[in-house]
Amino acid sequence: MARILLIEDEPQVREMLLDELSERGHMVIEAPNGAEGLRMLVDQEPDLVLCDRAMPGMSGYEVLERIRGAYPQFNDLPFVFLTALNDPRDRAAVEHLKPSAYISKPVDFTMLSNKIDSLLKSRS
Repeated sequence: MARILLIEDEPQVREMLLDELSERGHMVIEAPNGAEGLRMLVDQEPDLVLCDRAMPGMSGYEVLERIRGAYPQFNDLPFVFLTALNDPRDRAAVEHLKPSAYISKPVDFTMLSNKIDSLLKSRS
C-alpha cells in the first residue's frame, strides 16, 4: 500500500496508529517530533504525512510550513493533521498551507483509513 510518515509526540497514540495503519497494509515510518519528522521526510519520501497539530518544540503547523517553504518537491504531498484542536479559527490559521485534511482525536480509524485511501487515489 502506502508509505506513511507518522509524526506524533505521544508514544501511546503513535503506537496505536502504527498498529492500525500497519494492519491495513501500510508501511509506517515513525517520528516522535517535528524535527525528526522533517529529517525522515527527506530520507524516506513518503506517500502521505500524518502529523499531530500540537507538539512541543515544533508544532505540526511549523512542520507543514517548513515542508511547503523549503521542500518544493513535496508541494503535492498529502498532509493530514491529527488534532484535538477543533476550533475553526485554528484550521483557518493554516489554510494557506493547504493541508489535505484534519482528523479529530480520538481517531476514528475507519474514517482515517477512508481519508488516506481517498487522498492516495486522487494523487495517482
